[in-house]
Amino acid sequence: MHFMRMTPTWVSPAALRDRKVFLGRRGGMSEAVTSEGELILRIPLPLTAARTRLAAWGLAPKTGPLPVTRCVLAGGTSFQHRVWQGCLQIGRGRTATYGELAKRIGCRSAQAVGQALGANPLAKVIPCHRVRSATGAGGFAWGERRKAAWLKEESDGAPR
Repeated sequence: MHFMRMTPTWVSPAALRDRKVFLGRRGGMSEAVTSEGELILRIPLPLTAARTRLAAWGLAPKTGPLPVTRCVLAGGTSFQHRVWQGCLQIGRGRTATYGELAKRIGCRSAQAVGQALGANPLAKVIPCHRVRSATGAGGFAWGERRKAAWLKEESDGAPR
């Protein structure tokens, strides 16, 4: 999908309020796209989970056809944005540990990095699946099997 190559624009969750949002399924993911074509959520979970996350942001999505995606907005805190930007620097099919990513972004806490990754609203667009524990795969908000499969896809050269 073309938006997978788009660099997200970093915004606060408050900047997403009062937007008309449509929620639907595309490519096996629950996605939320504003009426202006801004992808704001992409998760491999049911629509109910996506609706819950959007409600926490103060959004009440409409179910229906998704508008064409023209850009990507990543709603999060400034720290989350630093972590997510660090993820974008990890090459396809490669991994880094939570500690390595923390060091790269000037953070002393691998755990804080892990928490920021767990809040990632844009599965595969922000490739948090590329970050692992120093002792193994580590946790993953959407399941360790999915993390392993996505890494395998990348290392096999599958398109994003």
